[in-house]
Amino acid sequence: MSVTLILIYIVAAFVLCLFFRNNLLHAIIKYKQFETSQVSSDKDIYNIPGPTRFPIVGTKWIYFWNYKLNQLHSVYKDLNRRFGRIVLEVGDGTPIVHLFSKQDIEKVLKYPSKYPFRPPSEIFVYHRRARKDRYSSCGIVNEQGETWHKLRYGLTPNLTSPRILIGFLPILNEICDDFIELIKLKRNEDNVVINFQELVNALGLEALCALLLGRRMGFLAENPSEQVRNLASAVKTLFITQRDSFFGTGLWKYLPTKTWRDFVKSEDTIYETISAIVDKALDDEKREYNDLDVRNIFYSILSTPELDVKDKKSGIIDLMTAGVETLAHTLAFLLQHLSQNSASQLQIADEFRNCPPVLTIDNLAEAMYTKACIQESYRLSPTTFAIARVIEDTSVNLSGYNLRAGTFVLCHTMIACHSEENFKYANHFLPERWTATGKDSSRFNLRHSPNLVLPFGIGRRSCPGKRFVDMELTLLIAKIMKSFQVDYCSEFDATFEFLLAPKTPVNIRFCDRR
Repeated sequence: MSVTLILIYIVAAFVLCLFFRNNLLHAIIKYKQFETSQVSSDKDIYNIPGPTRFPIVGTKWIYFWNYKLNQLHSVYKDLNRRFGRIVLEVGDGTPIVHLFSKQDIEKVLKYPSKYPFRPPSEIFVYHRRARKDRYSSCGIVNEQGETWHKLRYGLTPNLTSPRILIGFLPILNEICDDFIELIKLKRNEDNVVINFQELVNALGLEALCALLLGRRMGFLAENPSEQVRNLASAVKTLFITQRDSFFGTGLWKYLPTKTWRDFVKSEDTIYETISAIVDKALDDEKREYNDLDVRNIFYSILSTPELDVKDKKSGIIDLMTAGVETLAHTLAFLLQHLSQNSASQLQIADEFRNCPPVLTIDNLAEAMYTKACIQESYRLSPTTFAIARVIEDTSVNLSGYNLRAGTFVLCHTMIACHSEENFKYANHFLPERWTATGKDSSRFNLRHSPNLVLPFGIGRRSCPGKRFVDMELTLLIAKIMKSFQVDYCSEFDATFEFLLAPKTPVNIRFCDRR
C-alpha cells in the first residue's frame, strides 16, 4: 500500500470522525438547531458575514492557513476589520457569533440572569467527569445552573468580603515587602531581573496561599523551590492546552493526542501539588479562629455543609490556579505600560511618599492616580480580552440579525476598548481619562465607555477574586514605584494562552529610586 493511499485513509478517517462525533458543547448548552423555524426576519444567523464556510470544517481552516492560535487576539482584530461589527465563525457545527460594537456587547452582558451561562471548557469537563475519585463536579468555572450557583456561593462569600480583605492587608504588606527584597536579590549587574514572571508566580502563590489557607508558605525565598517552578509550568501548560483543545481540531476526544496528554499531566501536577499544600494546612492548623482572622476564608470553605470534601478541595485548587496566572500577567502588562511613562511612575511614587511603610486601606483608597493607571492597563491589556455568553432570551436582535436562544456569542471588550468610537486616543496609555474632574475636565474628555473595561467579567459570573487582585496590585505597584524606576527590557507584545499573556521571557530593569 502506497504512502499516499495510507494518508488518504487517515484523512478520510479523521474527517468522518469530525463529522459523526457527538460534540459535548451541543449537549451542555442544549443548542437549538437553526434548521428549525426562525423568527420572521431576512437576517438570521447564517446571513452574518464571516470567513468562507466549508462542509465539515466550517471556518476552522483559517487557523491552519493565515492565522495562529497564539495570536488569537490579533485574529479577531483582523476579522473585525474585514467583516465589520458582527462576525460569524463556525466550527464543528457550532456557530460562534463575535460581537465588536459597544451597543451589542452591552445588550448581551446586561441581560438579567440568575444563572448566567458561560460556555465551558470541554477538555475540563471530559477530564473531571472521568475522575470521579477527585472531582464531584466540573468546578466553579465550568459548571452551570444550580450546581454552579451552589459552588459559587459556597466557596466565595468571604473572598469577596471587603471586611475580610481589609483584615488581610497587614499580611499582604509583609508579602509585598518580601517581594521587593527578592527583586533586589535577583537583579544582575545591570539591575535587570531575568524571567521576572518566575518571581511573580512565586508572589502569586504566596499571596493566594496566605489568603485562602491563612498561612505563609515561604515561596518568596531567594532560590524558588522546585515545587513553585513545577506548579507555574503546569498552570501555563493547562491554559495553553485549553486553548488548543477549544480552537483546534477536537481530535483529542478520540485519540490520546499531545494536547490531551499535556492537559492531563498538568492537571495531575496542579491537583497533587496544591492538594498537598491544603492537606498540610489542615494538619498544621487545628485551633479556633475569630471573625477577622485571615484563616476565615479557609475555614469558611471547609465548614460549608452544602459542599462535599472533593468540591471544597477542587474549589481551592481552581481559585489558586486562576489567581496565580491572572496576577502574573496583569502585573507584567502594567509594568510594560508604566515603563514607557516615567512621569506616571514618578506620580505614583509621589502619591505614597508620605505614607507609612505598612500601607493602610485608607492609603490605598486615596491613591486615585495609581488606581487610574491600573484601570488604564486593564483597558489596554486585559488578561481576558473577550467574554463568552450563551443567549438566554427567546431571541435577540444584534446589529440587525436575529439570534435565537442557545446561540454562543463572544463579546470582544478589548477590541471595543481600542476603538476610537469608544475611547478618545484609544491606543494611548492615558490614566488621566479616569481622574478628570472640575470645570476644565473637557480637556481630559477621554473616557467615553467605561462599562467596556471588564477584565474580570461582569455580573454573577464575574471573577470572585477581583477585589483581592485590585488591592494587591495597588499595594504592590505602590511599593515597586517607591523603591524603583522601572524599564521593560523585553519585546512589548502579547500572546494568547487562553488568557492574554506577555510574550516571554519578561526581563525588567529595576533601578533604585533616588
